[in-house]
Amino acid sequence: MPGTTRSALRFHHFPARLAALLAAVTAIGSVLALAGAAIGQHWPPGAFWHIVFAVGALPLILAAMAYFTPVLTRTPEAPHGLAVLPLIALLAGLSIVAWFAHGVGLPRLVAPWLALGAVAGLALWMRRRWRACLGPPHACLSWYAAALFCLGLGLVAVGVSAFRPELGPYLRTFHLHVNALGFMGLTAIGTLQVLLPTVLGRPDPATSRRLVRDLPWSLAGALGVAAGASLGGALGGALAAGAAVTYAWPLLHLAHDIRRAFGGQVWSPRQAAPLLLAAMTGLTLTLVHGIAHGTGMIQARDVLPMFVISFLLPLVSGAVSQLLPVWLRPGAQADWHRQQRTRLAALARTRAVLLVCAGVLSAADNETVGATGYLLGILGALWLVGAMALAVRRSISQPR
Repeated sequence: MPGTTRSALRFHHFPARLAALLAAVTAIGSVLALAGAAIGQHWPPGAFWHIVFAVGALPLILAAMAYFTPVLTRTPEAPHGLAVLPLIALLAGLSIVAWFAHGVGLPRLVAPWLALGAVAGLALWMRRRWRACLGPPHACLSWYAAALFCLGLGLVAVGVSAFRPELGPYLRTFHLHVNALGFMGLTAIGTLQVLLPTVLGRPDPATSRRLVRDLPWSLAGALGVAAGASLGGALGGALAAGAAVTYAWPLLHLAHDIRRAFGGQVWSPRQAAPLLLAAMTGLTLTLVHGIAHGTGMIQARDVLPMFVISFLLPLVSGAVSQLLPVWLRPGAQADWHRQQRTRLAALARTRAVLLVCAGVLSAADNETVGATGYLLGILGALWLVGAMALAVRRSISQPR
């Protein structure tokens, strides 16, 4: 299982600590994006949201995939030079933010293809590890491959939009949805199913079977939502709504299996499981919101704040609570690691409820209610940044 096996513990130093740094960048980017969206800004909104997704989440997820792949394939540790790929993606993200901020044309033309090169490099390395695996790899690796496929489609779409401005609105809409639900969503759903048993210290025998069964539905749902949203109109709306149901159905199966396998333990205090459960809930609510808004049932503001607050922040918070101690001190697990996990997961249940509710509030069609959601989301992101900073300080100051 990622985070506990010997292979994962050997893959450390720069690559693992890069993932920790990028988690902090994602949290700080969330603060900036939510604050900018809440109080207004001189920059276009796309600049703020790309700080979260392109500068923070994209390189973070690539680094996490590189971290977990040796475990999922039971192969030797990854080369440290592989960390250059998340850094290339980070450079691409910074470039596109600069384009949004200053309107310089070159980054818009180059950044998507630069990121696509990093994605292709990681995919090729994962393919080699897949072939080198003795026996079939863990089913979670297929979810990572599908997520990279969605990301590649999204990057190609936004790259082409720079040369075909008449198709720009359609391609950018596809880019947004296929990256959110396809790249980030598939990565999260796959990782959650192998991370939760480790957090709770109990196996879930249904994990592999569920991962194999649900991937076609989740992938088809993500692609269908992206295609329907980009097409627009009645036909596109119907396609997106149907695909959203297809995407949400495995999430409901997962929730049922989690309740059956772990019962009330998933809501126990002083561990990361409530935050991971909140992320799954936030992703489901985002889908419900999208269906309701797309069919005209509700009027609401942009769904991006809800996605960041109720899905991305609890997801990163839960993963960091479990993995940051290993990233900071690779090697045999000791009391220090258990203590840091407990501290990082402090008030996890309260934070989980707070972030899910804040995400819902942020999408409300009311300025005051929406601003309250933004503020609570900012507080949740600042909590994560502060907890990570304290963990790093303790790692440096406390003897091994």
